[in-house]
Amino acid sequence: MSNPNKIILGLVGAAAVGVVVGILLAPEKGGEIRKKIADRATDIASHIGELINSGKEKGEETAKNMA
Repeated sequence: MSNPNKIILGLVGAAAVGVVVGILLAPEKGGEIRKKIADRATDIASHIGELINSGKEKGEETAKNMA
């Protein structure tokens, strides 16, 4: 994994942790908090999947251009 990808992945991970901590410290009912965490985790997982697919496509394109 290249350095820029590590930085992006680190930022996404740090943002996810920040969101979870913020939600856990919010003064709401447990069920509401769990729903927010689940919704946000789904959003983050979707975004990470998109980043992985984009990186995979770019890698394949680069490999194709080198051949």
